[in-house]
Amino acid sequence: DPVMFTNPAPRYAELRRTAPVSTVRSRQLLRGGTGYMVTRYDDVLQVHTDPRLSSDILRHTRGGRLIRFAPRVMRLLTDSMVFKDDPDHKRLRRLVNRAFTPKRVQRMTGHIEQVVDELLDDLDRRAEADGTVDLVADFATALPLRVISEMMGVGPADRHDFHRWVERFTTAQADGAVALLRAMPTGRTMVKLFDRLAAERRADPDDGLITALVRAKEDGDQLDDDEIVGMIFLLLLAGHDTTANLIGSSVVALLEHPEQLARFREEPDIAETAVEELLRFTTPVPCGAARVATEDLEIGGTEIPKGAQVLGMIISANRDETVFDDADELDLGRHPNQHITFAFGAHYCLGNQLARLEGRLALRALVARFPDLRVAVPHEELRFKPTQSLRGYRELPVALR
Repeated sequence: DPVMFTNPAPRYAELRRTAPVSTVRSRQLLRGGTGYMVTRYDDVLQVHTDPRLSSDILRHTRGGRLIRFAPRVMRLLTDSMVFKDDPDHKRLRRLVNRAFTPKRVQRMTGHIEQVVDELLDDLDRRAEADGTVDLVADFATALPLRVISEMMGVGPADRHDFHRWVERFTTAQADGAVALLRAMPTGRTMVKLFDRLAAERRADPDDGLITALVRAKEDGDQLDDDEIVGMIFLLLLAGHDTTANLIGSSVVALLEHPEQLARFREEPDIAETAVEELLRFTTPVPCGAARVATEDLEIGGTEIPKGAQVLGMIISANRDETVFDDADELDLGRHPNQHITFAFGAHYCLGNQLARLEGRLALRALVARFPDLRVAVPHEELRFKPTQSLRGYRELPVALR
């Protein structure tokens, strides 16, 4: 239903009041796409923490078991830690944490600021020539994609093709199964690049993220070749599209709340709480990966049978009026702010610190540089990506002056 993209908050509010656990048909679900959708905050937390709800949906559903016959690119993604339970999840997470550390992310601050400035210079030149720019393609997507590709050691010679492949593959993900099948050749090309990069870093280590993944060891254990390539793929896809959605949606939210935009410009110290509130208010990832019940259980007073798939709607939980005062209002100073945009529990988003840092630096510089920034088309003409797994604009035409 288009309203679930353009203005979903009232419908989720109604579901929280009248049907907090409801049956749903969604492309997010395997085996015919039917299951249960959970909309209240506490119930969504249960979906993320109850050991009777498995993330290994591929093992627990017949449709999932057919994945072993899928192309390698799909098997690499579906065999990642997103779709694992402990102890397999804990093993992969522990090894990747040795490579993708908070210190590594923090060291990127100065470089990200430089990339932001360069991209804003490019925006300025494009705006002078064309009058308007697409903030999604030219800034919101370009920033995290450049950062993550540089972290992974994708050299300048490969970067143009790499960005084009990523755009084609992620767009296909949003457009559904048929488009994704058509994008498989692009996926295979990307995997070949990742295979090559992993081999190069084994032979010639550097200080980048792929070398760190190759070298990550604990108690004699380390990632095998497919696990390294799958993790590169996961970090790439999860690490750029979500941040792009955050930046684009946050710009629209700020422009629609001019008093909060003025506050963001005038109070530099508010940047951290502002980004936390924008993460809650825009929720770039509306729902986490589906879980499957490994036994009969109850959520919010509703019986969930063994084998049923369950979606926890983060986008609804982040507007739950029992948890957040004035939940539908944007308040950049909101504290406390217990949003679950990065999920909760064992599967808490690995890249949350990088996303927060990029969002904070990008938004602060953008609104300071262009005080007359405005959306260049009527709001009703803005188009969202047609998927429930990612919430963001396909394009965002803006005028800078």
